[in-house]
Amino acid sequence: MMGKERFTVREGKWYALEFIGDEFFHLGSYRYSPIQIINVHPLKTGQGIFILSFFHANYPQGVNDKTYKLKTIERGELYILAASTQHNPKRIVHIFDITYSWFKEHFPGIMRGINEKDFRAGGDEYISRMIARIM
Repeated sequence: MMGKERFTVREGKWYALEFIGDEFFHLGSYRYSPIQIINVHPLKTGQGIFILSFFHANYPQGVNDKTYKLKTIERGELYILAASTQHNPKRIVHIFDITYSWFKEHFPGIMRGINEKDFRAGGDEYISRMIARIM
């Protein structure tokens, strides 16, 4: 019997990202963002460390292209939880597929008039058009 597949990010695809860490509890909406994966590079150390480059759509100011060196904490079927090896205080990222309900909860203004059926049918191209409304 084959085991269940674990969550894997793919280059070019949009995901939901939520930051966990002391610094984010005072930032309001900036602790979550749609991200588009630019590159993912496993370091093959046997320790679950990888380099993740991504476009941070909800970054409050400055450069939206980010690169983090991450160490996997947990990788389930539907998510990955990883800690940055470069940030102090510690910064943890929770990455998972964007859902209609997540988008509606965090970006209600741009979701007016958007129904779940259209959201699901549109895929990443549709998500890209919606994210343009955030920026």
